[in-house]
Amino acid sequence: MKTLNAEELKAVALDILDRYPKAEKVSVTSDGMAFITDESENAVKTYAARNPFGKELDITKFSRTQLCGSKDADGVKYPTAADALKAIEVATTVEEIEAVKEAGKKWKTVVAAADEKIVTLKA
Repeated sequence: MKTLNAEELKAVALDILDRYPKAEKVSVTSDGMAFITDESENAVKTYAARNPFGKELDITKFSRTQLCGSKDADGVKYPTAADALKAIEVATTVEEIEAVKEAGKKWKTVVAAADEKIVTLKA
């Protein structure tokens, strides 16, 4: 069984939040299994205890606000430039990067990192 590191767990959570825009909370087990936990944590706790690997897995909890910042009329906002840079790092499409770039346009480093990643993806 492969155990994911903190950045890999965060990337899994971001992917789930991206695919399920109404989800607010995601829990990810150390093997990378993700659960939307808006209403209950029962499923993730059961899986962590009774999984195919036969040992209890760690659970890492994430919230949309923690990973993406708060939402307002302008779209997704990132609380810090570091958060926006991390979002650019894990983004896999030009559209995702453009959204982060727009939300983080007040930071020169974010705009530069977004432009660089877009060039890389298009190459």
